[in-house]
Parts: sequence; structure tokens; C-alpha cells
Amino acid sequence: MAHEHSHAVGPRARTWRSTLVGASIGFGIVLAFAMKWLMSYQIDSAQERRVQQKTVRAAAARCHEQASNAAINACLKEIEARSAPAP
Repeated sequence: MAHEHSHAVGPRARTWRSTLVGASIGFGIVLAFAMKWLMSYQIDSAQERRVQQKTVRAAAARCHEQASNAAINACLKEIEARSAPAP
């Protein structure tokens, strides 16, 4: 009789364990894809930021070609206003 009782619990326990293992594997796959997406997003953002910074540096270099300090300062303030991130 004890043997029958343990046999009846066995398949349920295996079903529960296999469900848990399947859910864990599924979660791991979803997590891997999320990490891949996040990494590519971070890389793309960094590349865009580098391009923007390079453009700002080039514009600032052109400002320093101005004749007067007032013109240089006005040019730099204009660049700073244009390159400021939107709130």
C-alpha cells in the first residue's frame, strides 16, 4: 500500500519539476535576448554620442577661428545651446 501511494505522488512530482525546469530554461532564454538587445542599444547610443561629440568639437574648433574674443564666446554659446540635451 505504501508503494502505491509513493507511485501516485511520483508522476506529479516529476511533472512539477519538469514544469519548473522548463520555466527556468524559458526565463533564461528571454533574459539572454533582453541582454543582447540592451547591449546593442548601449553600443548604438554610444556611437551616436561619439558622432555628436565629434560634430560639436569640430564646430568649436571653427569658433576659435573667429577674430575677436567676443565672437568666439558668442559662437561657443550658440553651439552649447544647440547641443544641449532636450529635457
